[in-house]
Amino acid sequence: MTRHMPPVEFKGDDGDPVEIVTKSLEDLQKTVDERLKEVETKSDTAKLDERLRKLETKANRPAGDGPVKQDEEIEKKALASFLRSGIHALDEVEKKALNMGSNPAGGYVVAPEFSTRILQGISEQSPMRTIANIMSIGTTEVVIPKLASNVQPGWVTETGPRPVSEPTFDQQTIKVHEQAVIVPVSQQLLEDSFVDLEAFLRNHIAREFAKMEAAAFVNGDGNGKPLGFLADAAEYQAVDVEADGSNFVDALMALFYALPTEYARRASWVLNRKTLASIRGLKDTNGAFIWQPGLTEGAPASLLGRPVVEMVDMPDLATGSFPVAFGDFQTGYQIVDRIGIQTMRDDYTGADNGIVKIRARRRVGGAAVMPEAIAVLRGVA
Repeated sequence: MTRHMPPVEFKGDDGDPVEIVTKSLEDLQKTVDERLKEVETKSDTAKLDERLRKLETKANRPAGDGPVKQDEEIEKKALASFLRSGIHALDEVEKKALNMGSNPAGGYVVAPEFSTRILQGISEQSPMRTIANIMSIGTTEVVIPKLASNVQPGWVTETGPRPVSEPTFDQQTIKVHEQAVIVPVSQQLLEDSFVDLEAFLRNHIAREFAKMEAAAFVNGDGNGKPLGFLADAAEYQAVDVEADGSNFVDALMALFYALPTEYARRASWVLNRKTLASIRGLKDTNGAFIWQPGLTEGAPASLLGRPVVEMVDMPDLATGSFPVAFGDFQTGYQIVDRIGIQTMRDDYTGADNGIVKIRARRRVGGAAVMPEAIAVLRGVA
């Protein structure tokens, strides 16, 4: 609706013209101010200002993953309370965060964030996990189909007969096995310590579990533990090396070319520190070192152009041993994870000595699934 300003009134000829004009301008200014105030009052400006203030307040909150951070803090607080004082110290929210069981001795506790960090620690310390294939399952074993023989095509003429060929398949079963460790902690330490008990426990469990599984992935016999890849060494392509190391360079060269090309492109060398020390100074026939350090910080060293993975559980060079393996372990070896970490606080069995036992367990399996993807050196007299 169009609004009109009131007309300017002049009071006859007797009034002072200056006063008349001044008074009229003041009335006009007052009228304009009143109209502007009325417009602002009837508009949505106030509502808009309120919305902007709310948006600004929201934007100034801690960014991104607020609920996630809160959940992590609840889990950490719950785990710390559980370790210090047991199940009775937890409220309902903390119990849900830790997925408590009904075990009367304290229940099994699986804190997701705690479990994930332990598994990360295991991966950092178990070298086979850096090169092998890893899968998670929900049962006690997994059956992996394997191609036993390939299709055999052939060249044909325009109207000649076509060959008939079918692939054949086999299967391999990998079972999971249980790891366990007990960490005894003083009751008084739990009550009085200012150290990060969660970090201590996480690092301790990760180190012990990693040592166990790393040894099994190399030399395990499959009896209550994973089947190590060296258990199938008789099925691999093997190159003989003198136990005194006299033909080490020639043997390594032969091993490098013994592996089929498709696997050699992705292959890694696997050996222990002692064997690595004995080959670092070796040179080829052109006088070039066959071992080269990593070109950048954190990059693995290389042997004949392929990365070297140091595994402490590999055997030394000796008659009948397999000191060096060269293979595509991503194809050749399968690791199977069944569950994460389960932790139980035991307040009773060590109570006479003032000890609380933190029991941890997990289940894992492993086996070589493609022998043709791995080749080994075999020590001979």
